[in-house]
Amino acid sequence: MSSKRVAKSAVDWAALAKRVPPNQKEAYRAFKAKSDMFVSRVHKHNESLPKIDFAYYRSRIAAPAMVDQFEKAYQAVTIPYPKDAKNMKVQIDKDEKTAQEQSKAYVANLQKMIDDSKQLLDNINSVPPYEDMTHQMYVDYFPDQARNPVERPTFWPHLKKDQPENNPHTIN
Repeated sequence: MSSKRVAKSAVDWAALAKRVPPNQKEAYRAFKAKSDMFVSRVHKHNESLPKIDFAYYRSRIAAPAMVDQFEKAYQAVTIPYPKDAKNMKVQIDKDEKTAQEQSKAYVANLQKMIDDSKQLLDNINSVPPYEDMTHQMYVDYFPDQARNPVERPTFWPHLKKDQPENNPHTIN
């Protein structure tokens, strides 16, 4: 029975505390306090049944046969270690593997997004500052946004929302 007693916490609380976001610190502290309470309640009890000196009781009680009967009953007591009747551990292990695979895929997707964002930032940083940019440079860097009065004439104030092609009811 001693090999089955939980000697050390299976949870690495320090590593878990590093991963908890700041807005969930209070919930984490409450969860850890409740876990510590359960662990202390388990460790409060002895690992095995206490030893009883039945010889002392035999010498003090008039009916030693009754003490022998109690001794046999006491030695026959076994407290079984809880078993996983519904085999939940297998399901939990399977769910954990699935979650790890999903996490790896999620991290890979985020890493791809980070790489794409870095590429975009490199492209943005390659553009000269607005103060140094000329109209010709703007047309070269952003041909789809630059005004081109020859190919795409616009009406004042030259905003996209004010152009007739954006509102079919403007021109009948």
